[in-house]
Amino acid sequence: MITSAMIRPGVVLQGRYRVICQIGGGGFGQVFEVDDGGVAKVLKVLKLEHFQSSIIKQKAIALFKREAELLSRLQHRGIPRVEPDGYFTLSEGGEPLHCLVMEKIPGSNLQEWLKAQSNQPITTQKAQEWLIQLVEILNELHQHQYFHRDIKPSNIMLKPDGQLVLIDFGAVREVTESYLQKQKGHETGTVLISPGYTPAEQAEGHAVPQSDFFALGRSFVYLLTGKSPLDFPKNPQTGELLWRDYATQVSSEFADLIDKLIAPFPGQRSQNCQEILEYLGKSTQNTLFSKLVATIPGLSHLGTKHKITKKKPLQRRLQWIITSLLLFTGFNLWKSAPDIAFELNEWGFDSKNLVNAELYYRLALIFDPKMPEPSYNLGLLYEDQNKFNQAEAAYKRAIKQGWVDAYNNLARLYILQKQSLKAVLLLEKQLPSASEDKTKYAILKNLGWANMELGRYEEAQTYLKKAMTIPSMRPSAYCLNIQLLELQQLKQQALPDLHKCLNLEPKTPEEYEWRNQARKIMATLQQNTKSKNTGIE
Repeated sequence: MITSAMIRPGVVLQGRYRVICQIGGGGFGQVFEVDDGGVAKVLKVLKLEHFQSSIIKQKAIALFKREAELLSRLQHRGIPRVEPDGYFTLSEGGEPLHCLVMEKIPGSNLQEWLKAQSNQPITTQKAQEWLIQLVEILNELHQHQYFHRDIKPSNIMLKPDGQLVLIDFGAVREVTESYLQKQKGHETGTVLISPGYTPAEQAEGHAVPQSDFFALGRSFVYLLTGKSPLDFPKNPQTGELLWRDYATQVSSEFADLIDKLIAPFPGQRSQNCQEILEYLGKSTQNTLFSKLVATIPGLSHLGTKHKITKKKPLQRRLQWIITSLLLFTGFNLWKSAPDIAFELNEWGFDSKNLVNAELYYRLALIFDPKMPEPSYNLGLLYEDQNKFNQAEAAYKRAIKQGWVDAYNNLARLYILQKQSLKAVLLLEKQLPSASEDKTKYAILKNLGWANMELGRYEEAQTYLKKAMTIPSMRPSAYCLNIQLLELQQLKQQALPDLHKCLNLEPKTPEEYEWRNQARKIMATLQQNTKSKNTGIE
């Protein structure tokens, strides 16, 4: 019988994951760092030996499987990635050991981060940026009919690039019809409590999606004051937390939002993520006019009384901003237009909110219609949202404006939409003028990919071989060549490319998929080699 104690440094699991060290653990399980072909990942192991009751043991297994299944389906930069085969069991007779491998998130959690800052409270601006990120993550989760049930600073990671990641989905709950019926019938569910962050209805076994908002708001009370929510008194009549006197740096508007999130009863809180994002969008967009004013000399006297309302459609808001600026500055404004466009594009690139990013990019194009970067960035933004028609239009506009990289993005879009012939025609036209290695590599790789999809294996191999002669840290050309060799039943020739495909870091969804396919081919080749060495036919 395998136990969690047998998982120790040096052990290789599934013929793939080499255990490096233990990095955490508690009553429910242990957490290890593992090496997966040169990529550091996290292994969670469920410790069933500590459960005496078979009912509780089965519940723990169900929660563990639910976490694995959900994370393997979600694709969001704020949620740890789990590959389709990331969940597995180990068994040598007796009870199996349940394991889950997921993306290792670099950085520190927000509780550790604030302690490293000597518990100095964050600013309203920082809080707005972080809250937008976290609500967008929750929106992804809630749209899949799940809620987290254990949001707290120690379960929020801050990556070096500023991206927040919500972790520990072990308590996640699916909102099913049967669950809602049980709630109406006052049947209690699994009770999971984090003191100071868990709302009363969850502590009583009746968690709802708005319970996540309560825990999120309480987390920001901690971040905005440097003090645990348990350290504050409550209003004896209303049950409201009295924290605002300890956060004098926070704007009253933002503090009102936090109070709404942490209201004692679920019906008093924001009811969905979109409602919170709209409130935040209005708040952050109200600063756009003053930011533009600060960019243009002589406009500082305008103040902040001219505000953009979230309720106006995007096009009307754009027109309103431009009209207002023209009224105050006259048409001399356009002398500064290229500089303003540059700043707006930078704001869009730095924005963590997709609505604001789109607003900045489109404003940049109004000030400088010939500037290609905003069009290209809009294409990336739309593609991330699966708005392929809008992405295609944006990339085409960037191409007309002379942005070379947009050719590759447009071609990739065509291939993903099963329009590989259009991709080939576009890329063959662009290849002779490609000068930079990065651009040339991407064109050759995409030509190989598109031709492979069209069944033109000879042409595909020619392009992929040329791509592999160009120095690059991307695995795509090697991974595609492996698939090409497999299609031609030449799998044995793939071994040199397999190592490079598996050791280079993937960045796009298709590269992750190609690497998974490469792993399966590698496992087959290794099994065949082992069989030959042992004389097994």
